[in-house]
Amino acid sequence: MRFVRFFILSVFLFLFIGCQNKISKEDRIAFVSYRTGSAEIFMMNLDGSDVIQITNSPNNNSFPVQLDKQTIGFTSTDSLRKSKKMKVNIHTKEVTPWIEPEIREDSKWTEKNDIKSVWAFVRSTDYRDRELFIYDEKRNEERQITSHLDSSFMTYSINHSWSPDGNKLIFMSGKDWYNQVIRMYDLESKTITNITHRGYMNSGLKWIDNQTLVANLKIRNKTMYELYRVDIKTGELTQITSDINLHPDVSPDGQHIVFESQRNKNDGDVYIMNSDGTNQKRLTKGESYNGRAIWFSMN
Repeated sequence: MRFVRFFILSVFLFLFIGCQNKISKEDRIAFVSYRTGSAEIFMMNLDGSDVIQITNSPNNNSFPVQLDKQTIGFTSTDSLRKSKKMKVNIHTKEVTPWIEPEIREDSKWTEKNDIKSVWAFVRSTDYRDRELFIYDEKRNEERQITSHLDSSFMTYSINHSWSPDGNKLIFMSGKDWYNQVIRMYDLESKTITNITHRGYMNSGLKWIDNQTLVANLKIRNKTMYELYRVDIKTGELTQITSDINLHPDVSPDGQHIVFESQRNKNDGDVYIMNSDGTNQKRLTKGESYNGRAIWFSMN
């Protein structure tokens, strides 16, 4: 009987995880464009067709994130440079305030680990004082991961995210903006491992699979921003783009990456490629900026 229950549970978990990682034909790409004169959020098919404007206001609307199957969260900035978080229904275009759930007191930039019922979040007094924390819902336990008093684990970056299997948290921290080291927190051993052995400027960090990352890195005054595959076991970096490429996002199955490219000396266009860097395709074409793309999953 125990074997039967174990077998049924194993099959359920396999199907559940498999469904979570599939690409739907209805998946789309959300991105930011200045084609109307100010920054607005648009959506398009995975091949670049059927472009639809989602937001429409005098403000600059940028930094889109998917909240659920019908909602995009974003930052709206007015002419006085005052910013507030908003969300928009992609079907009705209705815009309402986005109130991020306060998991713990003063928590910001929350990332939930649904598999382990654990949250990662940041507490911040200003841009130089950001600390990364873990909160276990089941045990009601909080743990601080970084400390600005310890220069080796000082944190500025908020590019933290959970691995697909829920066992690891990736983030970047360092002594300043120009020396951010990729680091990994293991949820079971409660240890931090340095993945890279030097610091970088960064503008994006995502999981491709449980062993591989895509990172947007630059060495100050030496290289341009490019995308790299990162092996978390060896720390080996493999460059997969050339000529200024930024802000990667990964498809649910880890097979594709959408990103912003400033190749050909343009302001920015959205591209898609295989996660190994092959088969790069330009999806947007125009004189205005197009970028900050995210993969919008319908699964």
